[in-house]
Amino acid sequence: MNVNTVIYGAGASNSAGSEAKRLSKENARTLLVTDRGVKKSGVPEKIKEIIEKEKLQVDLYDELTTEPTLDSSRKLINRSSEGGYSLVIGVGGGTVLDSAKTAAVMANNPGDISDYLLYGEDRFKEASLPKILIPTTSGTGSEVSMFAIIVDKTGTKNWIYSPKLLADSAIVDPLNVITCPPRQTAASGMDAMAHSMEGLLTLGYSPFSDGICLQSIRLIAQNLRTAYYWGENLEARYNMSIGALLGGYAMATTPTGANIGHCMAEALGPMYKVPHGVACALVTPYVMDYNMPACIDRLALVAEAMGLDVHGLSKRDAAIMTIQAARDLVKDVELPTSLREVEFPKADIPKVARYLVQERQSYYLLQKYNPRRLTIENVTELLEKMYEGRITGE
Repeated sequence: MNVNTVIYGAGASNSAGSEAKRLSKENARTLLVTDRGVKKSGVPEKIKEIIEKEKLQVDLYDELTTEPTLDSSRKLINRSSEGGYSLVIGVGGGTVLDSAKTAAVMANNPGDISDYLLYGEDRFKEASLPKILIPTTSGTGSEVSMFAIIVDKTGTKNWIYSPKLLADSAIVDPLNVITCPPRQTAASGMDAMAHSMEGLLTLGYSPFSDGICLQSIRLIAQNLRTAYYWGENLEARYNMSIGALLGGYAMATTPTGANIGHCMAEALGPMYKVPHGVACALVTPYVMDYNMPACIDRLALVAEAMGLDVHGLSKRDAAIMTIQAARDLVKDVELPTSLREVEFPKADIPKVARYLVQERQSYYLLQKYNPRRLTIENVTELLEKMYEGRITGE
């Protein structure tokens, strides 16, 4: 369940050529997947040039949509299946990396990608094409995860799952993130924070996952502000890259998504056109607050990782301070902290509460792993607090 190779650090991208040569077949072509926004940064062209120095032929594909929809995925799958490629490289954010993983695994597996959309079951029988994943944001951790998000025909975020989706080589280079715009830096950073925070606030935690999650939270909480306001700061970018990488590992060491946080974020995002990282930022302090009665000890653990001085405080007071610190972080990187700010209609609260409790929570195994049992009443109260921008202690 591990990525075969992880290469990280400033300048790590220079290894892309040797990795591509190692993984590709002689005289075969390589498909480099990106999107138009990332292409403007110049990073994909730089990676392409590094690989071409190894006498490999590289075709660049940049026709992805903002979200990894079924139609966008199918178009890329057709390209990868029919192009005679022996290697797929993803250079970009979560959508790009997930799309590259999907294209690589579907190149050798029959049927339509929609046939494989089922949580908890690996339906892929044939091996994936080798793949190299190179993130240009510090957020999703997709470069080290065995999941790929796909928006299905109903507009709902779904996913495919398999160890075959793991990268053969993940190259994490903070120099590739320097050009990431401030808002995307903030949103992707809060996505990574959500992965690790939810990994701590699940009943499926372990001492191993705790170590990963706490270090990820420490790196993000202490570097996201700097990365947002001073994007050229290489130390902050490096720490954020590692924090996001660890967030990806957190998804592999705990029941993935088994906390109400990503359940809510991945529902609100497509329903109300809220970018995923922004939705994670908005949701995270409130789901910490929601789960607090069932996991005060766990939240108190987070306080030190976030750099808080809780000496002499009770565990409950330390937990409340942690929730407030998470909300302060969202405010400081200028992301929305209430549903009103993303134009969520208050009248939709009952409908969304029913959807989360009666339909969506089973996808995320919340009945088994979320610390607090979901009910229509308490999820309605949670959504009302999110609408008003109100958390415990304020």
